[in-house]
Amino acid sequence: IPVEVQLAIFLTRLGHYGNRASVADIADWSGVSVGGVELCTKRCMIAIISLHDDVIKAPTPAEKEAAKCWVERQVCPAWRNGYLSIDGTTFNLFQKPSHYGETFYDRKSNYSINAQVILFDRNCFSFSNFYL
Repeated sequence: IPVEVQLAIFLTRLGHYGNRASVADIADWSGVSVGGVELCTKRCMIAIISLHDDVIKAPTPAEKEAAKCWVERQVCPAWRNGYLSIDGTTFNLFQKPSHYGETFYDRKSNYSINAQVILFDRNCFSFSNFYL
């Protein structure tokens, strides 16, 4: 299977959830077998993981200091020593929550929650509130 098709199958599988994420549905969509969908997913994951050491690197001291200065100026001075922030990550919910369900409806027409994680120098995680 051409690499472009394998990547399309992989991204389609990652980009769907619920009934649209079934391997059989993606096999019907792509015109390959169920085993082909599994194999494409596995091959793409292996290719992505093999690039880890080339593309994921810890920030240099200069990059860290620049980021800390920006956080102090733009966001919150108390968070100056934090780094590796993950902001705006949405976690899609399986279905509408029964309590206050409409507050979880986001701009992308999904029911989801957002979280922010900040890693401090003391090797501890600080979780801000989940934003609705």
